[in-house]
Amino acid sequence: MHIVVTLVERDFIYGACTLFNSLTNSGFEGTFVIGYRDREGMPTKALEALSKGAKGKVEWRQQETPMHFGNYKPWFMQSVLDQYPQAGKVTYMDPDIVCLAPFDWIDSWSDGGPAVCADVNWMMPADHPTRHAWLEISGCHPKRQLNEYFNSGFLSVRREDAGFLQLWSGLIKRVGANDNPLEGKGDIAAWRKGGRWMPFLSPNQDTLNLALMVWEGQVTTFGPDAMGFNATGFLPHALGSDKPWRKKYFRNALAGRPPTQADKAFWRYTSFPTRPFSKSRIFFTRLAISISVAVGRFYRRS
Repeated sequence: MHIVVTLVERDFIYGACTLFNSLTNSGFEGTFVIGYRDREGMPTKALEALSKGAKGKVEWRQQETPMHFGNYKPWFMQSVLDQYPQAGKVTYMDPDIVCLAPFDWIDSWSDGGPAVCADVNWMMPADHPTRHAWLEISGCHPKRQLNEYFNSGFLSVRREDAGFLQLWSGLIKRVGANDNPLEGKGDIAAWRKGGRWMPFLSPNQDTLNLALMVWEGQVTTFGPDAMGFNATGFLPHALGSDKPWRKKYFRNALAGRPPTQADKAFWRYTSFPTRPFSKSRIFFTRLAISISVAVGRFYRRS
C-alpha cells in the first residue's frame, strides 16, 4: 500500500484539492492523507469539494505541533507509517505541486532509496563551503558526495528506509531549526534571514540535503527538470508566495510575468474529481491564462 501525504493550513487546501485531482488522474488508487491545523480557517467550498469528490480516499489528521509545517514533514511522514502498518511506502508532496506523471512510475522511485527532486537553485558542489559548515556544525560524516541541492517539497520513502525520516528530524532538532519567533506560522520564506552565508538559511531543505549526504543507504535523485525548474516537468512546483490560486494573471502578464507551467497545470486539474472553485471562476481563470500566455509571447517578441 502506498500513501501520499501533504500538510495544509489556510488557503493551501486549494492546492491539496488539485494535488488530489492530479494524483487520481495519474492512476493513484491509494489513500491521500492530509495533515492540517485550523480547519475552521480554510475555505468552506474547498472543504466541501474534498468531502463530496474524494469518496473515502482522503483521510484527515489534525496536527497540534507548534512547528512550521515546512520543518514538520519527517515527523508527519513517520506518524503516517505508524498509523498505517499496511503501508509499504509514504510519499510527501507539497500542496502546491501537481502530478503529471503516471503514478505507477512514481511508486517505483523509492525502490532505489529515498527519492528527492532538485531545487530551482539546484547546483551546490560537493566542496561548497556551506556543505562543510553543515558537517562541522552537526558533527556528521558524509557517506556520499552530492553536487545537487534538493527541494523538500517531495520525498518518497519505503518503510524499510524509515530511518531516513528519523535522521532528517534529528538533524532539524540538532541545528535548532524550530527555534523561531514565528511559532510555526507564515510563509517559510519569512524564516530565511540573511543569505547563503548562513549555514542553515533554509532549515527544512538544508537539513534534508545534509541527511542525503550522511544517509548510509542508497538514494534516488532527480534533477531540476522534475519540478519544471529548467524544463517541462512532471511534478511542476509553484514556488513563492504568489500561488496559482492567488495570482492575477492579466496583471502579471502585462508586467512581463506570464503563467508558468505550474499555473497551467494547477488550473487544468481544478475540476475533477473535486471542484474547489465555482465553474465560472475556473472558466474565466483558464481563459485569462490563455490570453496571458499570448500576451507573454507578444512581449518576448517586442
